[in-house]
Amino acid sequence: MGSKGSTRHSKRLSAPITYAIKRKHGKFTIRPHPTRGAYETAIPLGIVLREILGYAKTLNEVKKILVKKVVKVDGKVRTDYKFAIGPMDVLEITKTQEFFRLVPYQGKRLFTLHPITEEKAKLKILQVKKKNSLRGGLTQFTFHDGRTLAVNPTEEPTIPVQEISPKDSILYNLETNEVVEHYPFAEGNIGLIAGGRHVGLKGKITEIESQLGRKMRTITIQTEEGEIKTSDTHIFIVGIDKAMVALPEPTGETKDES
Repeated sequence: MGSKGSTRHSKRLSAPITYAIKRKHGKFTIRPHPTRGAYETAIPLGIVLREILGYAKTLNEVKKILVKKVVKVDGKVRTDYKFAIGPMDVLEITKTQEFFRLVPYQGKRLFTLHPITEEKAKLKILQVKKKNSLRGGLTQFTFHDGRTLAVNPTEEPTIPVQEISPKDSILYNLETNEVVEHYPFAEGNIGLIAGGRHVGLKGKITEIESQLGRKMRTITIQTEEGEIKTSDTHIFIVGIDKAMVALPEPTGETKDES
């Protein structure tokens, strides 16, 4: 018998730890549509509105909220309860004028929706995953959230195309679709640990160690809890001298970029 395609449902007991759900309250939960990021870090809007924010008690109530077009992700209206948000995505509830950013957090759920201001909601940090050359002298960047950006260096000289490499980050304006700043993956810059057992901690990168025969590099980062070594796959550059997005502390307090 042939394959029936991808799984369309998830069991509560085996759902990712990022889902803030009651594991024994029913058998199934919402499974996000095939998404731009990893399944483990993609949280469906249905779970966000019902379990995390508590704006609905049932899935029908979630659907009624979404059909009113009051929920935006990265500035775009989303009406599908299976649409997933991922790391650094900006969630806006237009009716209540609330803004949140999904960020790594040193807590039980690994990620948290952190309240931000309307001004900060216009900006998003994107990590470069791929860099390709296209016809006509264009350079295309693919970012961690699946979006792509094709740049002509002669027409957009303000974007340092030659300097931007995979694992670097850029500060992106969601309203104007412009690159605001470039943050290289380099020693001295501020890194946020987005994976592993130290997820949610941030600090200055003090050493990048390459090992012969291995693609991954060992990163030494100085955090408030001391010096930590981790894989470069767990590091997300968030600024040069300071973090350019507001991040929560383990206590729940806000560590702003200002």
